[in-house]
Amino acid sequence: MRMKASRFPIPLVFVTVGCAWNAAGTTGCQLAAPPSPLPDALHESSGVASSLAHPGTIWSHNDGGEPLLFALDMEGRLLARIPFHGGAVWDWEDMAVSRCGDWSCLYLADIGDNEEIRDPVRLLRIREPTDLDEEVSLTAEEFPVSLPDGPRDMEAIFVLPEEEVFFVSKGRSHAQTVYRYPPPLRAGEVVELEEIQVLSPGSMPIPAQITGADASRDGSLIALRTYEALFFYRMEEGRLVPVEGGRVSLGTLQEPQGEAVGFGPAGEILLTTEGGNFGGTASLRILECGGLLGK
Repeated sequence: MRMKASRFPIPLVFVTVGCAWNAAGTTGCQLAAPPSPLPDALHESSGVASSLAHPGTIWSHNDGGEPLLFALDMEGRLLARIPFHGGAVWDWEDMAVSRCGDWSCLYLADIGDNEEIRDPVRLLRIREPTDLDEEVSLTAEEFPVSLPDGPRDMEAIFVLPEEEVFFVSKGRSHAQTVYRYPPPLRAGEVVELEEIQVLSPGSMPIPAQITGADASRDGSLIALRTYEALFFYRMEEGRLVPVEGGRVSLGTLQEPQGEAVGFGPAGEILLTTEGGNFGGTASLRILECGGLLGK
């Protein structure tokens, strides 16, 4: 049964502002350290997630179709490059880490669709390796998905506990929309996502398009990012509710092209960028947001 979409206004991204990035709302967000350059091989970091199996380790990947995982430390230094198998990746745009039964898993979003013609797109799931060994053999399970309103460009997923997976459309030529995979995950079966919430009145200008998402480890807090701003939400009755004062302008971070967001092991906010094609080096920035998280 398809969940009814909520179409009340959500204050996501309607204006571009020039105020300092850490002056907005009550998040208390501050840069924890200067930006860290990412390894040359990770030149277009399009997704980032914090490992459950290896505390203090960050996972990332390049934009596009390279079936390769990058394990990094919290300063962006390369720990391992681990390939995986399970079908070619077409346009991998985001990733998440969450529990999957007695294990932890990586969820890879092969959902990019600039021309909005792909049907279906795919979620991939890989069990986190027990060792960060470049010789390890990893295999991805495939979960093809379609959208109830036709193909949409998407670059963001987040996963709540109990493997509840959500996708967020970018807003390229349609309203930004949140979709839910009706559980449980079913490998190999094309499953139609449920539309649960519309976030914008229509398509959005490029700076305000959604490029990444993540959920805190306990699922209590959701982060969505655009090229220009970061937004925090609570999940209430299956829908995103904005955190009061939860908008952070990213304009003065000087990201060459900000793409990904993830929650760090202690609740930090991880931001990574693309670099090589946009006049800079891909990089990692870490925000401490103690006011938001009640610390």
